Amino acid sequence: KRLFYNICFTILGNMPKEGEREKMKKKLFSLIFAASISMALLAGCGGGQEAATGTEIKAEGGTEAMPAGEAGVLYSNGGPTEFFETPWLNPGTYMYNKTLYARLLLADENLSPISGEGELASSYEMAEDGSYLKFTLRDGITWHDGAPITAEEIQWNIEYALKTTVLNSVFRSAFEAIEGSGAYLDGSAEHISGIVVDGNTITLNFDRVAPDALLVFTQFAPLPKKYLADVDPVSLQQAEYFQHPIGSGPFKVEEVQMGNYTILAPFEGYYDGVANYKIHLNPSAGDSDPNFVTNAKAGKLDYAYTKNIADVQALEGQSGITLDKVDVRYTRLFYVNKFPNADGTPGALSDIRVRQAIAYAIDMAAICEGVMNGAGVPANRLTPDGSDKVDGLNNYDYNPEKAKQLLAEVGWDSNREIKVVYYYTDQATQDLMAVIQQYLAEVGIKMNASLVEGDLATILWKAPEDPVNGPRAVDWDMCYAANAALSLHEYYDRYATGYSINSHTPGDPKLDELIAATNASADAEVQKKAFFELQKYENETLFEIPLYYQPIYLLHSDRVEGIEAIGNPQFNFNWGVQNWVVK
Repeated sequence: KRLFYNICFTILGNMPKEGEREKMKKKLFSLIFAASISMALLAGCGGGQEAATGTEIKAEGGTEAMPAGEAGVLYSNGGPTEFFETPWLNPGTYMYNKTLYARLLLADENLSPISGEGELASSYEMAEDGSYLKFTLRDGITWHDGAPITAEEIQWNIEYALKTTVLNSVFRSAFEAIEGSGAYLDGSAEHISGIVVDGNTITLNFDRVAPDALLVFTQFAPLPKKYLADVDPVSLQQAEYFQHPIGSGPFKVEEVQMGNYTILAPFEGYYDGVANYKIHLNPSAGDSDPNFVTNAKAGKLDYAYTKNIADVQALEGQSGITLDKVDVRYTRLFYVNKFPNADGTPGALSDIRVRQAIAYAIDMAAICEGVMNGAGVPANRLTPDGSDKVDGLNNYDYNPEKAKQLLAEVGWDSNREIKVVYYYTDQATQDLMAVIQQYLAEVGIKMNASLVEGDLATILWKAPEDPVNGPRAVDWDMCYAANAALSLHEYYDRYATGYSINSHTPGDPKLDELIAATNASADAEVQKKAFFELQKYENETLFEIPLYYQPIYLLHSDRVEGIEAIGNPQFNFNWGVQNWVVK
């Protein structure tokens, strides 16, 4: 493969005419990417990896017969291998997290909180200024064991969750905004004073704006206190409870053969209808199922999702299966280290013009067309295309001459080498790094890319002691990574001065002001306008370099009827799973 690359790039380098060069480049890159994908498939790299590829496939009407699954059983993946993962870290990654647990509120398929009626809450009220949020619980709601769900338990869940190490950052941010949370966490108060329980109502009083409060309660799943009250919060995931959890969602655990299969049965006490089928879960990681294609072709996968293009391609022509492309908040990017070097000299990418040159030097449109078969979307900001994104941004379309001009203005030393790190082990990532390295070489930037392993929290995200002046605490200039965000705040808050994992962006008063503005109101429209202003500054200064947006592919078989809403399967939304019909 490396020889193949060298031959291709040698041909490009010797091509005399620019027009011919660009024309042949696209052809050669298509060949490179096609070969890369084929090699990855031959090497067995299709499963178990987070692929950086995707395409839209409607695998209907093929000639290959679809075996029939067992009547009244929906087959899915994401079953537990050693334990059920707590629903507080990755709230919807696994099928069991979406079905075993109910939430206070509901979100639509766009992850927007639905006004009025909730799930466990019959109603809710949010102050216009975001100062309080009040829930009224439904009458008669119970856990799977028949015990009633009380407002006191909701309070206990919030307080307990704050002391765990497996709490989603968006959840934690909202809970820490509740009045009295600081005193509770430092041990000077027994409870969070801002949580007030009165019968079947619970009111949260905030001492600062929690901009994602409503969204949080569409994702946060309360757990029964009686099974966890004596468990050390730090050891929550190791609790016996997660061998056979009791929830309040539309399905309950019927049988667990850990690492083999899990059966979920309808919960007869669910408030919004009782399913007439069971769910059979094959064990796998939520989005890295090595048996995805095998089970789908064997009729043992009726509902699941994948990010892996090899899975999608392998199911082309398979009758009885549909794969829908779902655009989600999932952005691949280069984090850019702008802090000074350890010796105090300026970082290689501290000048905005160098960052802009890199953006102009990489032909992401050709990469998305070649390696991703048109499914990847070139990114000009962290925020994916849609209503949350401001218009009129610079796309940084491929322009190597512009890149050279910017580098000349800076006085770039073509012998200087920038250090790029990545932590994905799949072949597609290595191939992508090789192509980007060639693009940068063509404008005079040397790039050394390497895989990093071990304590990634320290290697990648250790913040400098001085968050304004540095020097840097990590040894890289760019880090290739991904950001899968529940909310836009999760995309941007990490760039604020002094943020715990901000290893890359020195304090910038203007940037801090713009980030703070996005967190200053609970009003969604006010937040959107603030994000628009932040996106403009982001697009201009490139405090990170976005590369592309990656979709997810949702599979469902023709045995399943009644799927009305299709949203991001990694999170929870009002999908009406209990009302589906499985033939």
